[in-house]
Amino acid sequence: MEISAKELAQLINVSPATVSMVFNNKPGISEATRDLVLTTAAKYGYTPKSALPASASSRVIQLINYKKHGKIAADTPFFSQLTEGITQECRRQNCVLHISYFYENMDISAQLASLKEVDCIGILLLATEMQREDFKKFRDFPVPIVVLDCYYDELKYDCVLINNIQGAFNATSYLIKCGHKKIGYLRSNLEISNFAERADGYYKALRTNGISTSHPYVHAISPTAEEGYQDMLTVLDADPELADAYFADNDIIAAAAMKAFRERGFRLPEDISIIGFDDMPLCDMMVPSLSTMRVRKQELGAAAIARLMDRIADNKKEYLKISMSTQLIKRESVSVLT
Repeated sequence: MEISAKELAQLINVSPATVSMVFNNKPGISEATRDLVLTTAAKYGYTPKSALPASASSRVIQLINYKKHGKIAADTPFFSQLTEGITQECRRQNCVLHISYFYENMDISAQLASLKEVDCIGILLLATEMQREDFKKFRDFPVPIVVLDCYYDELKYDCVLINNIQGAFNATSYLIKCGHKKIGYLRSNLEISNFAERADGYYKALRTNGISTSHPYVHAISPTAEEGYQDMLTVLDADPELADAYFADNDIIAAAAMKAFRERGFRLPEDISIIGFDDMPLCDMMVPSLSTMRVRKQELGAAAIARLMDRIADNKKEYLKISMSTQLIKRESVSVLT
């Protein structure tokens, strides 16, 4: 027998409202609590009302947020804005959006089996943290799937993502145009396809401008704020040779590094310039404000739903890779030397 939301809440000593917020993708819930609610729900067979079969007049789109570790696809403003774009386009298309979280440490097969019982017409797979092998689990799913925020050449799905190579290329080229000669790279120590593409763009910009790609200015740090800050302190305490300007895989890495640089006595941007990627709200609140590459998150989510609706209408179409361009946002974290 399935348990109720109230019974689930009592099992883990949280309020029924917390359970509701988790299954309705509301902000304000910690990752630890979210994990506990979802793990216990799977164990005891709790099914939220939103996951029950829809009426014949409803068209349900299932958004799956696949998390291997949750350090990148976390409840940040980036993913909140992305989800908002998805939600708005679903409403425009007269569809109902259901959201599920798939966690690597849970029984994915059981989650998929449960999902097959939901009467949805298509799946949007938010695959930021997914690796190649993870997609095999979705190979035989009976409804159309569009992959969001991830791409591998062998995927036989429509993919909607950021033009990471272009964005990283333009960010690095901007540092060079500002007169910086030693251009470093603050790369994530967690590997995802987005960051691999940004690395390609960074190195492409160096080669295009006649700068050697063999240098000591690449530092691997965590893409989370506190861990990234501690990682950058560890790098600096080893007294490495430093660049005079850095491209960072995302704004969180850039912000963590800036905090560490300041703590070790470096002036920003006088001693070291930094540019990030994503244009999260924190960029304007930092001192100095962070130059970055703007990603149109809501438009990205809306484009993914629009492509999914095209695929649902005609599942014999050729698969497309849709890349959304980025925009350079100049702020105060990059000094202009020329």
